[in-house]
Amino acid sequence: MAIAAFSLGAALCGAFAHASQEAVDEVSRLLEQGKAPQAAKQAEAYLKQNPADVQMRFLQGVIAAEQRQNAQAIKIFTALTRDYPSLPEPYNNLAVLYAAEGQERKASEVLEQAIRTNPSYATAHENLGDLYARMASDAYAKALQLDGSRQAIQPKLALITQIFPKQGGAQAKTAQAAAASTKVADAKAADAKAREADAKLAEARAAEAKAAEAKAAEFKAAEVKAADAKAAQAKAAEARAAEAKAAEAKAAEAKLAQAKAAEAKAAEAKLAQEKAAQAAQSAQDKARAAEDARQAAAKAAAPATAAAATAVAAAEPAKAAPAVDEKKAAQSAATQEVEAAVKAWSTAWAGQDMDRYLDAYSDHFSPADGSSLAKWKEQRRQRIVGRTAIVVNVRDLKVTVDGDKATAQFRQYYASGALKTTTRKTLRMQREKGQWRITHEGTGS
Repeated sequence: MAIAAFSLGAALCGAFAHASQEAVDEVSRLLEQGKAPQAAKQAEAYLKQNPADVQMRFLQGVIAAEQRQNAQAIKIFTALTRDYPSLPEPYNNLAVLYAAEGQERKASEVLEQAIRTNPSYATAHENLGDLYARMASDAYAKALQLDGSRQAIQPKLALITQIFPKQGGAQAKTAQAAAASTKVADAKAADAKAREADAKLAEARAAEAKAAEAKAAEFKAAEVKAADAKAAQAKAAEARAAEAKAAEAKAAEAKLAQAKAAEAKAAEAKLAQEKAAQAAQSAQDKARAAEDARQAAAKAAAPATAAAATAVAAAEPAKAAPAVDEKKAAQSAATQEVEAAVKAWSTAWAGQDMDRYLDAYSDHFSPADGSSLAKWKEQRRQRIVGRTAIVVNVRDLKVTVDGDKATAQFRQYYASGALKTTTRKTLRMQREKGQWRITHEGTGS
């Protein structure tokens, strides 16, 4: 069960007072960087000025949960359910915290309240299913602990343990065990009907063994079905990976084609420029010839001189136009290179490819916290490597290029575990040995 992250651009915007985007971005950034104490201080300072702000109150609860201050987090989310009973997210997080404290019944009641508040809230349905499975698993484990000889419990416990570790369930089997014990006790007490009781007990045991075999076969079939489903999921994942790889290859081919087109366009522009220069030179030669002719025959030379001047004048615009086209082509190619560098940076981050991620930064990069570049790189490795999953999306990308320097502005969507943030980000970059690298990274502008 996972604590639901608060969506800063969803249900609450427009319905309730909310924190300024800059304040939320800053607190979320600190939490993303592992600076939970600083994030907590900033959230508390903001709430002193804006105590009724629901977004920052919710984020304060997430921070308390991250710091394992469960009592404080429970207090915050309880207050939110009381003040905003129509929101399902505080109920969900409160249930997760109760489950962590071992209060499964209380957790299930809160999750059911979240579903009543919003029947389409999928996270609450999923968490409630996980909670019921865990409760059933604990009951099975207890039954097996009390009576280890009851082999019929084993297959059910093993199957559920594969889906939910350290879980299982067997209330029905506990009732059967009690009934069987009662029959044995009655058989021993009835001296006059000992043989008849023994026969009935043998029949009961045979029926129970047969039922156990049927249950074992049923759970074995379920286990096989689960294995098949897992194999199908793995196959689907491989297919998605292959599609992603093919898409990446296609994008690389498109980029190469664009680069070749830009080179061809630049070559055409250069050729046109050379032809224009040749035309101008020819016009100049004609003008000189006309001047020489004027010395011999002034009247005949006048039209020739005018024609030569007209040719020279016409050659100048033709000479300038290819230069303008070449500059535009170079500008467009540089912009595409910067966009590709930004996307490669975000992809390496999401894929935890630290070599490609850190290679995107220039040796002249200055960390925002004032630390050395080597220390900053080590901190980034510790923050990124080992996370279960990271999502980094670049949206509304805008690039400006000025010679060997460029600026990329965009909105960054980041998600990892319980944390989900959307932040404005600016990257300043420069071309180094044919590659665009980051020299400055800032948020909120």
